[in-house]
Amino acid sequence: MKTVSFQGVQLTANQKLRLQQQQHVRAFMNPVLADQVATTLAIIEVRKEQGIKPERQWFVERQETGTYSVAEWMGY
Repeated sequence: MKTVSFQGVQLTANQKLRLQQQQHVRAFMNPVLADQVATTLAIIEVRKEQGIKPERQWFVERQETGTYSVAEWMGY
């Protein structure tokens, strides 16, 4: 288990909350999941340092205007 020392460092309220939540979640995770989460967090940190934008999780599939008919919605 990692020991982290924050001597001389001031954390914001949001950072303290995030740290507390991470520590709480890690107490209940199994080792395989913990390894996957640690790997993912490490990759995210590297991407942040390099300035790479995060992958888009949400995108517009199609853009339509007007009223959608119930018949079209049901497939008729």
